[in-house]
Amino acid sequence: MKIKKLLFIPMLFVLVLILSACGQQKEEAKNIEPVATPVKAQTATQSLNIRQELSYPATVVAESEAKIAAKASGNITNLDFKVGDKVVLGQELARIDDVNSSVSTINNFNNNQIKQAKLAVEQAEANFQLARTSYNNLLVSSVKDLRQAEISRDQAAKGQVNLEATSVESLKSAELAYETSKIATEQAKLTLENRQKLVVQSEIDAKENADLTSNSVVNTINSIITNINNITAFDDNNNVTISYQSNLGALDASTYNNAKQAYQKTKNDYNFYLEQKFSNTSEKVKAVMTLADTAKQLVDRTKILFEKTITSSALPQTSLAGVSLSGLQATVAGYQAQIGAAVSQINSANQTLVNVELNNTSLLDSLRQAYELAGQQEASAEQSLSNLKAGNTSQKDQAGFVYNLAQNQYDNLKIKIEAQISTAKSQVETAELQYNNTLVTLQSLYDAHSVISPLNGTITKVFVSAGETVAPGQAVLTVSQLDNIKVQFYVEPENLLEMKPGLPVMVKDEKGNTYSGAISAVSPQADPITRRFLTEIKLEDSSGLFLGTIVDVKIDLIKTAGGQGYFILPLAAVNVGQNSNTIFIISDNRAVKMPVEVVKVLGEYIKIKVDLPLEAIIITDGNKLIQEGQLVVWEK
Repeated sequence: MKIKKLLFIPMLFVLVLILSACGQQKEEAKNIEPVATPVKAQTATQSLNIRQELSYPATVVAESEAKIAAKASGNITNLDFKVGDKVVLGQELARIDDVNSSVSTINNFNNNQIKQAKLAVEQAEANFQLARTSYNNLLVSSVKDLRQAEISRDQAAKGQVNLEATSVESLKSAELAYETSKIATEQAKLTLENRQKLVVQSEIDAKENADLTSNSVVNTINSIITNINNITAFDDNNNVTISYQSNLGALDASTYNNAKQAYQKTKNDYNFYLEQKFSNTSEKVKAVMTLADTAKQLVDRTKILFEKTITSSALPQTSLAGVSLSGLQATVAGYQAQIGAAVSQINSANQTLVNVELNNTSLLDSLRQAYELAGQQEASAEQSLSNLKAGNTSQKDQAGFVYNLAQNQYDNLKIKIEAQISTAKSQVETAELQYNNTLVTLQSLYDAHSVISPLNGTITKVFVSAGETVAPGQAVLTVSQLDNIKVQFYVEPENLLEMKPGLPVMVKDEKGNTYSGAISAVSPQADPITRRFLTEIKLEDSSGLFLGTIVDVKIDLIKTAGGQGYFILPLAAVNVGQNSNTIFIISDNRAVKMPVEVVKVLGEYIKIKVDLPLEAIIITDGNKLIQEGQLVVWEK
């Protein structure tokens, strides 16, 4: 019994020591403070938008450039120009000698027609350049106005966070908004009415020009009818006799009958035209187009007639004085040039009438939409004012109203600017079409064996050498306008919607020189290989840049989350799961998990939707190392 007691005493002593040690460890554990995990975070306010700097390689190209191709086969001669030489519109740069022809080319140009065509080209080019300059200036000024409206909209969004205005101030703001919307509606109405008046005047001018062109073409046709009868004596009712009557069409009698029938039809159609009373200018132009086609057939058949005519003592092949077969053939060739130019003129006049009607319709539709939108905004502002007076809105609603008003003003300005840009672009396209039509008319007056410059500029490329044989369509040389250049680059699809015309950009060359500019055009179709979209930049000053050089394009973009509850975060801030997507916010220095809705991935960022106060702190980096309720310390 004593032995058991002696054994129990040491065991009790050991047990006391163990319990004492455990108690000491628990006391030490209580004294150890938990360590906070470091993370990076930002406020919900900072997550309303992001700024991105994009960089793209780009190429400097000429805005106006023409690659001139051969229109006939033969050997290049008179090629006295080289790269760097300056040329002017209508200047002959080379000749193409037809080596397969034994007959020398006879230039039967009408100098007066050439002068008139050149003047028309120069005037059309001046109008085209003026329209394009106005369009580019509009792009530059529009981006400033739109940026100011965008700043106002963003400030209104921040106003939702810092709301301190009283109900009286809110009411004054609503009254001002209503008065502003009424003024905007009235201005939109006046703009629409003024444009309707201008539309009427533009249609009158187009019709007057078309009427003058019609009369000129008809006079040309009458002259051709008379002149052809003088050399063929087709009209039995006119006392015109020719000594070589029996020579006409001797090789093929059908050519004489065909030509005479064409003469009678053209004369009858001409007399019928003179008796017509047209209800409108368009009907008259179409009638002249038909008459011109008939006259062209007459000239073509007369040309064939003289090709089938034989020579005799009364009609030698050539003659220094008097009538000759070669002289008559050259005369008919001149009639072909006249009727060809007349057909081009009347077709151009008809196209102008169509373009004026289309452009006026498009512009008026845009202005009507702007007027309707202004009326809707006025009604919205009036309703909001009534609600405030009735006391049915809270301060939060008022902040939303201010933001919506700023957004509406931004949208309204955007629609107005887009309408102005659309109108200016239509004017540029119309001016360019008229310019191209005048070029076609001028070119048709020249011999197909002449290589003619279609614009004022500098030769930048020469593809052939003197004496070299060329084929129709083969490139001969390129003329560029070096004082009017642009920059081109390609944009990926995810940033395409941000590339609006007028967006400011910065261009840097290889020497580090910078140039300010704005986006002027964006292709609506992707490149089939790179799947990127061609984008063009118009520079404010391009001095120092050279064609074909590679430059860097820098673009600053601000992407806004949008309405209430939308935020933009780095991709790493969102934990993506099979059943839900979550983020961590910081509350009382501890991590709190919140479910979110993923709206869209924006490259390295992600747009989400979640109900958060704007002062909330969102963890953006380090969220993969923490758990719900864990103590954290954050830095921006």
